[in-house]
Amino acid sequence: MKSIDFLMEENSDTKIKQERNEEWHEEPCPSEKQPRRAAALSSIKEASKTSTLAPREEKPKLRELAALVVTRVGADDVPPLRKLLDFMFHGADSNPLPIEASEVTEVFISSIIMPSDGMENETDRGVRCDRFAKIQSWDISGYDEDRPVIWISTLGAKYRCMRPNRTYRKFFDHLSEKAWVCLKVQKTLRGSEDDILNMSLNELIARVIRSLRGNACFAKRPADRDFVISLGEFIYEQLIKLDKESGNERVKLETVPALISLQEECKSQTECIKTDEGKDITLAEDSNKKLARLLQDEEDRRNMRQQRTRQPAMIRYKFSFETELPEIAAEYPSPAYYKARDNEMDEEFYNSEIDDIDELPRRILQNWALYDSNSRFVSIEKLPMKTWMDSAAPIFGSGCMMKDDGSCYCTNVDLAHDNVFPVFLSKVKEWAVEFSSMTFSISIRTDAAWYRLGKPAKEYAPWYELVLRVARLVEHVIRLIKKQSRASRLTFSDATKKVTELDKDNPAHISSNIKAVEQYMVVHGQTILKLFDEYPEKMISQCPFVSGLRQKMEEKRQAKQTMRSKLKVHKEASRKQNAGMVPWVSRIEKLMQATTTRLINRMWNDYYNRYFPEEPEEGDYHGLIEEEIEEKDEEQEILAEEDKALRRRSLTTFASNSSCSEIKWEGKAIRQKGSNKALYKCALVHGVLITIGGAVIVTADDSKRVPTMVLVEYMFEKKDGLKLVHGRILLKGSQTVLENTANEREVFLTNDCMDFELRYVRESVVVNVRSMPWGYEHRQKQAHAEKIDRAKAEERKKKGLPLEFYCKSLYCPERGAFFALPVETLGLGTGACSACKIRETQREHFQISTSKTSFVYRKTSYKVNDFVYVRPQHFSKDKNNHKTCKYGRNVGLKAYVVCQLLRIEVPTKHTKITQESAKLKVRRFYRPDDVSKSKSYSSDIREVYYSEDILSIPVAVIEGKCEVRKKSDLPELEFPVIVDHVFFCQYSYDPVKGALNQLPAHCKLMFQTRKAADKNKLRKNKRKARCTGEKELSNGCGGIGRKVRLASLDIFAGCGGLSEGLQQSGVSFTKWAIENDRQAGEAFCSNHPETQMFVDDCNIILSAIMQKCGDADDCISTSEAKRFAAHLDREKLSNLPLPGQVDFIYGGPPCQGFTSMNRYNQSPWSKGQREMLLTFLSFAEYFRPRFFLLENVKNFISFNKGSTFRLTIASLLEMGYQVRFGILEAGAYGVPQSRKRAFVWAASPEETLPEWPEPMHVFVGRGLKISLTGDSFYVATKSTIRGAPLRSLTVKDTIGDLPPVDNGASLLSIDYKGDPVSWFQKKLRGNMTTLDDHISKEMNELNLIRCQRVPKRPGADWRCLPKKKKVKLSNGRLEDLIPRWMVNTAKRNNQWKGLLGRLDWQGNFPTVITDPQPLGKVGTWFHPEQDRVVTVRECARSQGFPDSYKFSGNIQDKHKQIGNAVPPPLAYALGRKLKEAVDKKQSSI
Repeated sequence: MKSIDFLMEENSDTKIKQERNEEWHEEPCPSEKQPRRAAALSSIKEASKTSTLAPREEKPKLRELAALVVTRVGADDVPPLRKLLDFMFHGADSNPLPIEASEVTEVFISSIIMPSDGMENETDRGVRCDRFAKIQSWDISGYDEDRPVIWISTLGAKYRCMRPNRTYRKFFDHLSEKAWVCLKVQKTLRGSEDDILNMSLNELIARVIRSLRGNACFAKRPADRDFVISLGEFIYEQLIKLDKESGNERVKLETVPALISLQEECKSQTECIKTDEGKDITLAEDSNKKLARLLQDEEDRRNMRQQRTRQPAMIRYKFSFETELPEIAAEYPSPAYYKARDNEMDEEFYNSEIDDIDELPRRILQNWALYDSNSRFVSIEKLPMKTWMDSAAPIFGSGCMMKDDGSCYCTNVDLAHDNVFPVFLSKVKEWAVEFSSMTFSISIRTDAAWYRLGKPAKEYAPWYELVLRVARLVEHVIRLIKKQSRASRLTFSDATKKVTELDKDNPAHISSNIKAVEQYMVVHGQTILKLFDEYPEKMISQCPFVSGLRQKMEEKRQAKQTMRSKLKVHKEASRKQNAGMVPWVSRIEKLMQATTTRLINRMWNDYYNRYFPEEPEEGDYHGLIEEEIEEKDEEQEILAEEDKALRRRSLTTFASNSSCSEIKWEGKAIRQKGSNKALYKCALVHGVLITIGGAVIVTADDSKRVPTMVLVEYMFEKKDGLKLVHGRILLKGSQTVLENTANEREVFLTNDCMDFELRYVRESVVVNVRSMPWGYEHRQKQAHAEKIDRAKAEERKKKGLPLEFYCKSLYCPERGAFFALPVETLGLGTGACSACKIRETQREHFQISTSKTSFVYRKTSYKVNDFVYVRPQHFSKDKNNHKTCKYGRNVGLKAYVVCQLLRIEVPTKHTKITQESAKLKVRRFYRPDDVSKSKSYSSDIREVYYSEDILSIPVAVIEGKCEVRKKSDLPELEFPVIVDHVFFCQYSYDPVKGALNQLPAHCKLMFQTRKAADKNKLRKNKRKARCTGEKELSNGCGGIGRKVRLASLDIFAGCGGLSEGLQQSGVSFTKWAIENDRQAGEAFCSNHPETQMFVDDCNIILSAIMQKCGDADDCISTSEAKRFAAHLDREKLSNLPLPGQVDFIYGGPPCQGFTSMNRYNQSPWSKGQREMLLTFLSFAEYFRPRFFLLENVKNFISFNKGSTFRLTIASLLEMGYQVRFGILEAGAYGVPQSRKRAFVWAASPEETLPEWPEPMHVFVGRGLKISLTGDSFYVATKSTIRGAPLRSLTVKDTIGDLPPVDNGASLLSIDYKGDPVSWFQKKLRGNMTTLDDHISKEMNELNLIRCQRVPKRPGADWRCLPKKKKVKLSNGRLEDLIPRWMVNTAKRNNQWKGLLGRLDWQGNFPTVITDPQPLGKVGTWFHPEQDRVVTVRECARSQGFPDSYKFSGNIQDKHKQIGNAVPPPLAYALGRKLKEAVDKKQSSI
């Protein structure tokens, strides 16, 4: 942070002082002390009078203008945009004022002015200015980004408010709360366009309050109805203003009844402003009224916060004890887990509308249970006792909910009753006790409702019994107190003595030992005090028994503190003694922090410390002692003094550069042959030397068109004397997809280039081109060099020297990739630019040969008799009809039409032949799906039919080339994936008669001209492949030796889907694999016996490898991981992969922490799963393999606002990798299901970065975009909405040949009972004679009845069931055929499409998950014709696993292995592209 005072010359300082005296004149001191609000009000009146009598023309102050110059980062600075840090808005008397007060009086700004790209921790880049300007206007933005941003405007610039000064934080927090409510109201209204006019005020407020749950801004003061209504006028004004500015043509918000009602309700509840004496203030001017209201609002808010944060009596005594102490460990049952009901629904679906506007809805919860995020039962004593307390881990609940009529809390109700709803609860916030006579009830509260607890679930009863036992003890003690003539007569010791005298049959009996009873009361003291504290009679709640118990608890706490160190030593000793007794499974399943290398740890920690610091609570600021404050102030003064000379020097340099206008060449001109340009190597511009290969910052009149930083390729002078530069644009990391995760000193080369005049050069910048040696052996040396480089950069920053940038990657956003820098082609000064050449080759030229027998279109050459793809829409009646997926069907999406090019027709009148004027005569070939559905089902997907249809088509409908051969000449497929554009033809088709015939003798096809030599070569290659395959079959290499494959390590291997596809593609051999789940590891070993499998935690494996290699100092790991690594057996240690041995690392880190399907994705376990990503990246950083592949769910890209994805890319780039990112749809690569997955490729700078595979099947592909910067985005593959080479695979293609089985089928091996029909079935079945794992999860009786009632037709789901119908179960109970929660919540949940749904024979599978449930989030799991859910083998086939693939464990384990796997066909397609990249490099050597 720096001061601005030194920036002004002597005359400027005089002007500032004069201006300060004029505008901030000293106010007369009042005769007596006034409240702050009244004092501010009087000063406002005087200020308003002064401004009325003597208006002045305002100008931006000199100090503000100077600060804007210093903090300018580029030429695009009109109007100036800056950020404010450590700011405060105040009046002329320096008292803080709310920002809204600027509308009625003068409000000044004191702050650190930051550059527009400045970060909160970069205060050294800012300039401290006090009272530098007045606020002219303010605004709220961020409605589209779902995060409010507050802007203020002065006469000189527009500022974004970032972080306030601690003394002003309470004002700004209040404005932030109001902005958040405004944003949520706007989002709620705009998100309900269809019902916006019918929405009631209560519904609007309920939705807004619900959307604000969990918001950090409302952590201490949750938003309630009164707070939202109090902002009614503010919300109305802001949203109407926003509506007018946006020019929205939809429903105008000023006509929305709910918003109007909110404004009117606010006006009706506005009370008179009262002084401290309670008298009304009558104000004549509207401005004074408004300011007084703002100040009163702030004072009321502060008082309310103080009341809310005032600590109750218990917290002053610091009573906080764990209930699971060793003394009472025996009381708790053995660990057990909650099993969710099939028909449970989120509580918010029933509590979305608040019944009573003054409080949360009240419900009764029967058959209930409480559990943690791992579904393990927990006692109610673990819950927070007050709203100001918080539990160490979140606690959830489930049960059967019914409305609370206030009658009785424990009535036994029929769970089949209409008004009983099975629900699961969000996080439980607190619990309370209600007394009635001598009975009591316990209630729990969530964010949605209060629940009175009735009878618990049978399996949870032992946990609830502990609480009831304490409650019965409290009841007995209260009876004893009431029997006394005075409550003060029964002390704590008296009560314990009387409890010991109880009979064993008495419900309140604890023990006959006084010490045991006393210990029991102390251990459960918090619960006992809770019950006494909430007892309605004050005499009971404050009796001597309570104070005595508190004293005993305090003694216990002190004793516990004195023994803490001894207990710690004792625990460590116990761990060492019992280390060998820990079960292996529990060791594996335990949550373990990630093991990382120092580079990964530094990058991720630096980022999260910079952008997500742990801010202290509001009260913590007031806890700073005076010494700390003085030290901080002294530190800021020292920094300001150190930077004075530096700032003065930088301004002087800028002024001198600007004053020199001389531009001239240095050195002689270089004449280029065949060109009229004179090339130069050096130029002197404004006193700055510009050279070829250097980097400059340029500015121009039209700054939007000129880039900030440019790499000089060559300089030249035209004949008219104009001096020009041709350069390639350099982007800072913040201007790429990396955004704020990039290093501030790193820039990226692009393929965008341009010419600009030398006079626009502002300054020269240092950009060092980095090229580092690659490999594990250079890792330590590079780390040391980078450490020195970072230290030098920090030193330069401290000295105020300009940044020195470095560049090591080429950024291509249109390809979604970062490539190795083409150093050999940069800055040659030859008058040629490689970027221009690339752009020239990418241009689509249409060129026809003089013989009219061939042409070039989209960089592809076509000639007569070639076979081409034609868009199917050209042959349809409605050419613009692109239907989409409906009920799991790709309706309206058809494969390309295969045609043979017969001749090229060109009009004779046209002198210049264009793409539009040329026409093509083609012969159409039909596909089996053009004949009939049955023919399509039974035919090979590559078969086409010859026809006599001759058509004329335009050039623009051609999509590519293909081949048509004889069936015997087709390439052999060892895997059910097609990557070649090769078809075969055996028959002709007459579309008029609909008949198939033999090929006519006169037809001319390409395969008829094939030479015999080619056929002999093909047969020879096939025989050679078969011979080699027999030798290598046992090795699982599919006919290709291991030596020519990449030695690979599969991390998070699962059952091996990714390894299976990559190995079948011929590019890799999985030599090592790591998997933590035992059953999945066994499945992997069954299918890949040649792989060395480590069934262990990858953190332990990485720690062991680094210890073995002597790099323990570079390993950041937990003591637990190090201990387990040290105890690995010798065989494992000897088989560990070592750096230099691994060519390819791939895997999919656990997705449970990222996917939206995980209800507990914020739980500690899920957060631990997300940390596995750091371990995965650390493997790549330590091993430095040639290639690296990361797979995860699509939500990985957007999780945590994209920071996790961007940090992953930045980490790989920091290692030196080339990187490519994208989202692929598995259905487009021969997988019969919709499955979108994110992939990240990385390749060493010495390798070729693999391209994305081309989609081969038509499939709906929504949600494949990745946002880059601004409004730009990237899509990895082109859409198949206009067609693809092959049709999509259907459910019938996949499982139509499997035999029928019943609900709950459990036979692990059965006969097929029929031959395969479709091409896909034949490939999946292979040589298998028996069918394994055709087993089905057993549905309960109710769901089975529902399944039987769902019609067997496409798109059938729960909506096809009879409404309001009940069914009688075998136990005599009546149940709803349609769950009531479905009917009640269907309107706001897209009608719950697909739940209880049947698969469609002609459709595709939904995304296969780890636990297919008919009432789950993905509910379409009923067989198309059989009354059951899909089997394990059917799910495996939908993923592309062959029938020979084995799975391990029980049925749930097998579903989990399949649901977590990468579809092998998708992995195969990726492997083929990797093989092309490897072969390309080998061929170039």
